[in-house]
Amino acid sequence: MITVDLPLENREQVRRWYERQIDRYGKALFQMQREIWHTCSRYNLQPTIKYRVKSFESLYSKLIRRRQAEQSHHEREQAGGGAKSHHLPTDIIGMRLVCPFIEDIRHCEQMISREYTVVEREQKGAQYSFHEFGYESIHYLVTIPQHLVESFDLDSRLVCEIQLRTILQDAWAEVEHELVYKADFTPFDEPLRRKLAALNANLSLADIVFQEIRDYQRQLQLQMQRRRDSFAEAIEHRTDSESKGHSRTASEAVVSASPDADEAKALDVPEEIAMSMIPGGDTVDNLLLRALNAHNRRSFEEADSLYTRILEQESRETVRSIIFIHRGMAKVARGDYASARGDFTSAAALDSRNPRGYYYLALVEQLEGAIDAAVENLNRCLTLDPFYVDALLSRARIHQSRGSHELALRDCDHALVADPDSERAAALRDRIVAAMDL
Repeated sequence: MITVDLPLENREQVRRWYERQIDRYGKALFQMQREIWHTCSRYNLQPTIKYRVKSFESLYSKLIRRRQAEQSHHEREQAGGGAKSHHLPTDIIGMRLVCPFIEDIRHCEQMISREYTVVEREQKGAQYSFHEFGYESIHYLVTIPQHLVESFDLDSRLVCEIQLRTILQDAWAEVEHELVYKADFTPFDEPLRRKLAALNANLSLADIVFQEIRDYQRQLQLQMQRRRDSFAEAIEHRTDSESKGHSRTASEAVVSASPDADEAKALDVPEEIAMSMIPGGDTVDNLLLRALNAHNRRSFEEADSLYTRILEQESRETVRSIIFIHRGMAKVARGDYASARGDFTSAAALDSRNPRGYYYLALVEQLEGAIDAAVENLNRCLTLDPFYVDALLSRARIHQSRGSHELALRDCDHALVADPDSERAAALRDRIVAAMDL
């Protein structure tokens, strides 16, 4: 903790001391916030970063209040006009990281703990009961990085306060500061206190609900992506098996590419949890999550039924297109190619700008042996999205099976441009190159 010898009774002398420090503090803080922004980017965090050096008026008022609180009656009587040692506030320089979701706060905490030397952590607002009001915020005190201490000739004991808040917590804190601390707000304002407590509770609840919705969406996207990935792998296994002379059916390939029993159990979200995440048990989102869970458990008839219930509801054409695609995948798994082709055709017709409808239609056409039709729909898909990796690889495998190795290699190269880390694209390219060498 930094101490300075300043006569607080001499306001102008304190001001002159402050003005000698402000430039170095400001430049160091500006550089520190730039560095923490880059650090957040490395952790895939995108908070809004605010920073400030404490104003002279705020600093002086805090020093006066602290002296009044700490000095005994005897010390006040004996105090003269000479200089006294005073501790500088630890928040003389500070930053605030404002995050959209509660989860982001936890990730920011992990980042700060790993990247900075933490002097202190405090959770503001934890002392309030449910019927009280006050902003919540997590405050860290961290040491200034040594290279900044040396660059700006700072005291090595100087610390920076970093506050972590959600957007709603930050909004509450700003409004509360104006209404409570800058106004003549007394304990007798009971009606206003109750209103502020209710507002704070609503904002806290909103933060929780926003996080729940985000968790829900993440789970939904995860289930959908796993469904698409396993289906694509099934088609790949099918075409590989055919090229090697194996006789496994397409439906067997689809089922074998699905998660095993233990994995499916781990992926499943219990129905009661899915139903509680968004009010209204039969919403499209809830039905879709339940359908995807059933699909990943290989309960294809249950999944088909749930997809059908969604389609029976009124919904946007783009949503219906997605549901047709997933119902079609469930039908492929059951070996009902004709019905699956009908669903994929409906998906493409409902949303002609979505390449997925043409992609899945091409896959079922491959399973039926309609290779020319499959190539035509893959071409349509890639016209809409030239970097659709799965479509590029599907077309590459067709070119390879027809002996058009140069075309197959070109599609693999395009896939690797779109996704340089794609192991499937690299493996297929290696096989094509090996075949060309032969």
